[in-house]
Amino acid sequence: MAELAALDDATLRARAHAAGIEPSWEDTGGRRHLVPRPTLEVLLRALGQAETVPSPAVGAPEGGPAYSLEAAGIARAIGVACRVYGLRSDRNLGIGDLEDVARLAEVLAPLGVDLLALSPLHARFALEPERASPYAPASRRWMDPLLIAPDRAAAMLDLPWRQPQEADRLRAADLIDYRAVAAVKSAVLHEVWRDFRRCHLEPEPSELGHAFLGWRQAQGEPLERFCRFEAIAIDRARATGRVEPWWQWPIALHRPDRPEVEALARGPLAELVAFRAFLQWLLDRQLDEAQARARAAGMRLGLATDLAVGVTPDSADAWAFPEAVVRGVSIGAPPDGFAPDGQCWNLAPISPHALRGGRGEPLSGDLDAAMRHAGMVRIDHVMGLSRQFWVPDGARPSEGAYVRFPEALLMALVAERSRSRRCLVLGEDLGTLPTGFRERLAAVGLLSSRVLWFERWPSGLFKASTTYPRLAMAAVSTHDLPTARGWLVGRDIDWRERVGQLAPAAATEARAERVRDRRMLLDALAFEGLPVDPDDESTIVLALHRMLARSPAALLSVQLDDLSGALEQANLPGTIDEHPNWRRRCRLAIEAIASDAFARALLEAARAERG
Repeated sequence: MAELAALDDATLRARAHAAGIEPSWEDTGGRRHLVPRPTLEVLLRALGQAETVPSPAVGAPEGGPAYSLEAAGIARAIGVACRVYGLRSDRNLGIGDLEDVARLAEVLAPLGVDLLALSPLHARFALEPERASPYAPASRRWMDPLLIAPDRAAAMLDLPWRQPQEADRLRAADLIDYRAVAAVKSAVLHEVWRDFRRCHLEPEPSELGHAFLGWRQAQGEPLERFCRFEAIAIDRARATGRVEPWWQWPIALHRPDRPEVEALARGPLAELVAFRAFLQWLLDRQLDEAQARARAAGMRLGLATDLAVGVTPDSADAWAFPEAVVRGVSIGAPPDGFAPDGQCWNLAPISPHALRGGRGEPLSGDLDAAMRHAGMVRIDHVMGLSRQFWVPDGARPSEGAYVRFPEALLMALVAERSRSRRCLVLGEDLGTLPTGFRERLAAVGLLSSRVLWFERWPSGLFKASTTYPRLAMAAVSTHDLPTARGWLVGRDIDWRERVGQLAPAAATEARAERVRDRRMLLDALAFEGLPVDPDDESTIVLALHRMLARSPAALLSVQLDDLSGALEQANLPGTIDEHPNWRRRCRLAIEAIASDAFARALLEAARAERG
């Protein structure tokens, strides 16, 4: 597309619009922004074509609605949302694992909880464990081996178990030391693999050996590509002494379908590829067991998984799907009240043309994996089914542009997968939405996300509980926002000042605004007939959850951090190392939650309001 530079501005913008790129965008204040010409040129080249792309359909997609609450036999339910990595127990190795998930479900079910919502389980980077964000994964289809419970794996496979000496030290820490945890768990999992091979694969496969081999074969090419990527990355690091993005590998290894990749995978790297596949088998078995135990304990839905919006450019998925993943741009968000400078997430988008041509792949397989052992799946940034905001590499977020996606096709795909797996779907629909998007979500049967901090009238007053829609999950907060206690005392403002996001004068103004917001929040609780002690944050947190519990929203989500009285939030957007993002461990161990007075009081109050 060298001729793009020669086009006059009107023709370039017309071509961009025809290719699915919106040449302007409107902010939350109603102001229209013209997309810079260089952005349009970059995005046209990234898409690789300028074919005519239809605008998002406004009617209900074909094929019928998604699996419904009615089909699940649920009118109103309570869920608890947890950060899996942060779970604390008397047996894990310094990071939450899938045995912790199963035990937490068994603790919460008798307290009236029907859903345990998990942070993304996506595979991260085996060679860079400190890349901790579960929302910037190496793969959305495969899982993170650090979440394997090795003691449970040994028991499931009838193998010996030897707890590592470092276990007590890792368990005692309040922040996860990812590199230390990864080193210990890697060594332990290699031992489990050696024992499994000796007992169940050599000289002839046992019943368990056949189960692994059959599962691996059934997963087909997607699993093999992922495991080959990991094996090549590990082998390259051993050879060069450094971690390289895949585009710095020898050119013969840049694509998964090259004969050189096949030769490595079936030759010198065959053992390593098999080991990486074994880890995914363990994860699949343990997640399946956790869901079964949650349902057996009385949870009507059991586990809810989380599908991140994308993967990083150097990820396994970007290498495994070279025709589908777009390079040179990142998914992000335009400036708004939450992020005045906009956001750039360093996530490589899937090409809308590839989704249309491949009837939804690779999204279809990602959804199927997320739903396989779950009663509900949360789709992060669900607006991406309609449009995504793309930012060229090196550009500011405000210089990005919206790219249209085949909404009707993708909505129909989500609904079909949901019905097939009998799995509810929750869309994270916070932020700037396309016109009528929430109505179209509801039409296809997808649940909306309603977060208390954002449910306000233009005047700033908090909305009454009666205004929440039925087809929604109501929550006080999320992983990207302050905890309930943290919001009430302005802990997020303290952090934003500490890391330089707010100048001292701006922080002072933000604290004054929070005082006003807190007063309006207390007014909302008074309107609901929920009296509190304004000097006792615990009574306010309790009342906030009572307010949401009585709303028409079918699902109420309680953050485990709020249940345990946490002050600090999991992630401070706009930071990487300045704040301990994705490293905080839960205040309460799983074993202590059922006996904690505040946790019991909050869930009892929610049950009473839910009826």
